[in-house]
Amino acid sequence: MPLSTEQLNEIAAHLAKRPGHTAVTSTLARLLTEGLGARPADIDFEKPLPEVHGRLDALLGRTVFEVKSDLRKELPDAREQLASYLQGREAATGERYLGIATDGATFIAFHLDGGALQELQRHTTKIDEEGNGAHALLDWLSAAVVLETELAPEPEKVKEELGKSSLAFMVARSRLKKLWEELKSDPEVAVKRELWERHLALVYGQRVNDDELFFQHTYLTIVAKTMATNVLGVPPPAAEDLLSGKVFEQSGISGAVESDFFDWLLAGKDGADAVSRVVSQTSRFRLREVKSDILKGLYESLVDPGQRHVLGEYYTPDWLAARVCREAITDPLNQRVLDPACGSGTFLFHALQRFFDAADAAGWPAAKAITAACNKVLGIDIHPVAVIIARVTYLLAMGDRLKKSRPFSIPVYMGDALQWNTEGMLGGRDVAIETPGGPTLRFPFSITSDPQVFDNVIHRMLALSEQPQPDAGPAVFEGWLTAHHKGLGRGDVGELSRTYDALRSLRKQRRDHIWGFVARNLTRPVGLSVPEQRPDVVVGNPPWLSYRYMSKEMQERFRDECLKRNLWTGGKVATHQDMSGYFFVRCAELYLRGDGLMAFVMPYASLDRKQFAGFRSGMYGKKNGNGVENGVATLTFTGAWLFDENVQPLFPVPSCVLFARPVKGGESAGVRPDFVHSWSGVLPERNAVAAVVDKLEAEGRFARRSVRWPPEASDDEASTYRDRFRQGATVVPRMLFLVERVRVSSLLPGAVGMPLVRSRKNNQEKEPWRSLDPVQDNVEEEFVWTLYLGESVGPYRLFEAAEAVIPWSEQANKMLDAKGAYGAGLSYLPQWMTKVEQIWEKHKKSPMSLTERLDYHAGLAVQFPIPAIRVVFAASGTLPAAALLKDRRAVVEHKLYWASVRTLAEGRYLCAVLNSETARSRIEHQQSRGQWGARDFDKLMLGLPIPAFDRGEALHNDLAALAERAERVAAVALKEGEHFVTARRRIREALTADGVAAEVDRLVGQLLGPA
Repeated sequence: MPLSTEQLNEIAAHLAKRPGHTAVTSTLARLLTEGLGARPADIDFEKPLPEVHGRLDALLGRTVFEVKSDLRKELPDAREQLASYLQGREAATGERYLGIATDGATFIAFHLDGGALQELQRHTTKIDEEGNGAHALLDWLSAAVVLETELAPEPEKVKEELGKSSLAFMVARSRLKKLWEELKSDPEVAVKRELWERHLALVYGQRVNDDELFFQHTYLTIVAKTMATNVLGVPPPAAEDLLSGKVFEQSGISGAVESDFFDWLLAGKDGADAVSRVVSQTSRFRLREVKSDILKGLYESLVDPGQRHVLGEYYTPDWLAARVCREAITDPLNQRVLDPACGSGTFLFHALQRFFDAADAAGWPAAKAITAACNKVLGIDIHPVAVIIARVTYLLAMGDRLKKSRPFSIPVYMGDALQWNTEGMLGGRDVAIETPGGPTLRFPFSITSDPQVFDNVIHRMLALSEQPQPDAGPAVFEGWLTAHHKGLGRGDVGELSRTYDALRSLRKQRRDHIWGFVARNLTRPVGLSVPEQRPDVVVGNPPWLSYRYMSKEMQERFRDECLKRNLWTGGKVATHQDMSGYFFVRCAELYLRGDGLMAFVMPYASLDRKQFAGFRSGMYGKKNGNGVENGVATLTFTGAWLFDENVQPLFPVPSCVLFARPVKGGESAGVRPDFVHSWSGVLPERNAVAAVVDKLEAEGRFARRSVRWPPEASDDEASTYRDRFRQGATVVPRMLFLVERVRVSSLLPGAVGMPLVRSRKNNQEKEPWRSLDPVQDNVEEEFVWTLYLGESVGPYRLFEAAEAVIPWSEQANKMLDAKGAYGAGLSYLPQWMTKVEQIWEKHKKSPMSLTERLDYHAGLAVQFPIPAIRVVFAASGTLPAAALLKDRRAVVEHKLYWASVRTLAEGRYLCAVLNSETARSRIEHQQSRGQWGARDFDKLMLGLPIPAFDRGEALHNDLAALAERAERVAAVALKEGEHFVTARRRIREALTADGVAAEVDRLVGQLLGPA
């Protein structure tokens, strides 16, 4: 009988007291049997180990338990014994084991890595009234001993058991790391890794060389392929057959699982065993009960979590994907649907659900429904792991129908939906695939446009390339090609012959096995863009990759592509442009039928911001010499759903859904509705299922109302001050610059003129910087500057600033790197710069040097010589914050904007305007919006018609006087360590209570004129 919450609480409370070896052992036995369902006969207590002349405290499956009375004192002994037991067990059985040391209050998991014991994870026994702590212990043990208990297929449960913080992942990661060290010089493994990096370059905009990410992707692939196999209802096969998808091939299902980049570990001696451990962990879920995209949470946990904000990857919750599909797919049985950026397959899942519901209503048998579905609902993604997961999601959506229909092929492809790997434009797109350090494989449009023909040709190429040389040379392949594909032109036959010869060359180098997989997938988007294959509905959530995060090469390509389509704004908003608008247009251009519909989740900025002006025009091309529109696509917008901060939780930034269709005869491009739907409401969780949201809407707790399309932002009346304000220096990563002074002892002060300083770190620092050891050394006093951060400024007042090592030489009027510091004859700065530059070069994601990064866009150099009086204001925040800065030994970071002013009166005049609610409210509609509302100010308020300060203007002088009064009011007492958000709020409350805030707002309204 399972343990009740009350019983679990009693057990947890008992264990938390460290009751001693015997009591912990007996209580552990109860947890394993009554809590996890293990049979008593399966647990060996005091098991003798002849190989090490000792006894195990407990053994269950491949998990060894070592029980102690108090690990705080006995941990070294526990480690020594576990190391001995694990080595003995693994030597005797040839299998890998997990070790757990516990005293009841603490559980510590270990495994052997290279013969040495390595700690993986700790769990502390906790109790609370709801029993959550006790259940957490049971869950932790369940993951450790890998019992066959079935688990509910809920997204959070999948993430908990298999995600990045799970014991399963930690064990797998350690083993993958060891396998990589063994295999990384193998030619075939190396080419798979290289191709993986190239694909991610299209995802990220730049190359990613990250071992940890490669291990995460490999692990997630094993999980996904195990789940796919479990969906079939067959036991997991051997590791090689699992990763190659042999069981699917035998079952008549193609396109679901195939050999790819991530089977590299099988070349290692322990590769198959590493796979089997992950398979055991994954096989516990009851996948027949799936009702949503259960892999989304796992995907978000493991697929590049540190990169998603940079990339603009914000995965769509199930309820929103279901709503979009419901709105866009009006005739499921007859409309062809494509998601060209399908990610984990959320839109595919709900498009399939819509299709199968209609098929069931029409009385279609399962075989007919599945065959039709695979022709009607299709997906593409460039991310290799996303594609594997999306294929599993596709299978899950089929449910029990899988048992009643074979053969079929899953239409989800690892391809470049933008078709940047094709040569030529719409008239004929030959696919070109570059091989790392080798020839380019070219496939003419005549075969890529027909998937069946292409599969036949590539299969023959690979089969012949495996024949003994020189028996199967190019002449043999040409003979087969002309006999079986008589319609091919001579030029195409020659091109394919050269590609075949290149494959033979790769075969000799042991670098050919992956190319069939790569070629088949990368050519599929071309076939889908052939007019007769185009979908009726294109749905999804495109990448929001920002221009500033693209590599230089990708920036150039992106800019050229946008210029061709009237999408490039450039100028001051160039760095704000992102991939989403171009992706939208390119997909309409390549895939959408003339009577089709687009429905994409887009940034809120696409509705009104300047960088999306060309996108909103609907005319994607240029006028030719005769004045005739020469566009590659024309669209009209048919609707929009707005999701700003009034919907929580959703995305980290505000978003919308845009609906559009091709322009019909006699219509104008870019037409959009006067009114759109704005949504509001609080959801129980971000990924709430559609049924929950439908219920909330029925109850009136989640609603949409009709509002006007947001007005377009304009800077036509930019203030004279706009160009005088500059953004501060990019002091990133902070831990390489921000410092705190170190006292050698309580009796000795720091050295005069050369203080000992250490890196100052905080929780906001991103990885890997947050986890790095601090730098500590002496530095000349002249290079330790006061640094004002975004959080250092409140309304009319400065807060405590930081100190930073800024290698700017006032004497030489330039930045000094380590080499320059040595050349300047300095004693201490050179060694500091050497250390931080080495750290930067090891971990950087940018091609810039550290000093180039610090002075990005001259953000530092332009601050020198430092003016006597500056106005500084925060670049972001819910409400504005501006103050005067009169420190000539202070520099400003990029979260602040600054401008020098001639007099205190002018500075106070500007502070009054920039701190006013009047100015803020007038630019609110132009702000980007975060989870808690409008957040970025940048130079928006400087776009208001703020006149230059004039001593002769009474209104200007009155505002300066009010600002001086506000400075006195703002000097409220603050608590030590008080958070800057709280401090800002208290200052605003004081300003409101005094009445000065209202007076400033009234005068600023007079200054700016009617809104």
